[in-house]
Amino acid sequence: MSRTLMRTLLLICTALAAVPAQADRPMSLDQAVSEARERYPGRVLSAETERRNGHDRHRIRILTDDGRVKRLDIDPESGRRMQRPPQR
Repeated sequence: MSRTLMRTLLLICTALAAVPAQADRPMSLDQAVSEARERYPGRVLSAETERRNGHDRHRIRILTDDGRVKRLDIDPESGRRMQRPPQR
């Protein structure tokens, strides 16, 4: 086996070994904002982590390029979008 192929395989194995460790960590607010900006291009108006009923959520507001305000609630544990609580 060539040295180049061995190095490539070693790099792939190293990268794959690191994936589970990252999956166990909660998503940071910065990561949530970055992903939200990729999905909804525009200007971030606000971003904060809020704790409700013992659970954290990242709350992000983006002014999209088409002039709409997009409100997102992201679960830091799963990285998935959460249902927004009803507006009062």
